[in-house]
Amino acid sequence: MGVFARVKEMFRSRNVDEEKESESRTIQTLELKDIVSYDLEDYIVIGKIVYEDGGSEWTVYQLEGERNNRWLSLEEDDEWVIGMYDKSSVPIEEPNSSIFTYEEVEYQVQEHGTATIKEVEGRVGASTNQTVQYWDLVDTMTQEKLLSIEKWGGSLEASVGQAIIEKEISIIAGT
Repeated sequence: MGVFARVKEMFRSRNVDEEKESESRTIQTLELKDIVSYDLEDYIVIGKIVYEDGGSEWTVYQLEGERNNRWLSLEEDDEWVIGMYDKSSVPIEEPNSSIFTYEEVEYQVQEHGTATIKEVEGRVGASTNQTVQYWDLVDTMTQEKLLSIEKWGGSLEASVGQAIIEKEISIIAGT
């Protein structure tokens, strides 16, 4: 290989590397294997679920960190609504009124319904066309704490979280 061919190859590989480095992601374009940094922790996107209920859609990403896994939810409702959740191990009951107390915090039901799963990627333990009953709640005191309850078949799952803004996270393309 001649000198010019080597120089050309060096520039070509540098340009490819720069393109990969400059590929940017937003919360709306997250993909599996992307890295999400939040609250001084890095997480890898290992799963994605897209829910649909009556024409409304929202997406939830499963994030795997060194110490814990989290769920990042994203819904467009005039503006982007973003939530960061941790799965709770505390048993929960199905809400039977609009006010619900969980772990000594009083929550107000904001949304309740049955969603169909439209899309699944990665390791999330769900499948396309599966239905799930859900409740989205916000604490009555500060309106900063969020509670998500999902009923998969006969089992209930609770996740506790808070609303965040996109500036609180940074994303690095993983692929």
